[in-house]
Amino acid sequence: MVKERKSVRIQITNLVRQMDALEKTEITVPGVFYRDEGNIYLQYEEQQVEGKIRSVLKVSETELLLLRNGAVNMRLHFFKDKSRSTASVESGAGKFLFESELVGYSEAFSQDAAQGEVAFQYDLLSAGTYVGSYEVTMRIEEDPNEFN
Repeated sequence: MVKERKSVRIQITNLVRQMDALEKTEITVPGVFYRDEGNIYLQYEEQQVEGKIRSVLKVSETELLLLRNGAVNMRLHFFKDKSRSTASVESGAGKFLFESELVGYSEAFSQDAAQGEVAFQYDLLSAGTYVGSYEVTMRIEEDPNEFN
């Protein structure tokens, strides 16, 4: 099956709660949306203070996988039927392994267009100790300025 790739705009909202602090960031980035073997994929690149980060999000019936490579390397792998899994983050400060606990998850994608939304909330734990809570929302729309 040939994967039809669509140019999209992705609005990403992150809410991070650590101790008594709440930080909200919002960015909009260009990306690519495609379906393959029943899975949905988003690819995008963002510029952070640390440098460029290339990301791939895979959404399937059973799992959610977020891979980030570049200035920060991260692997978040959630299974929809299991609340806890492992996560790894690597940056200039070194590589850290965490437990991630999926707290909430929702998705809604159009069947005939490259648009939709995926949202997930998770907690990170280090050696069983709560590190923080993270909420990620990605709104996807076909980019009307791109020709496919």
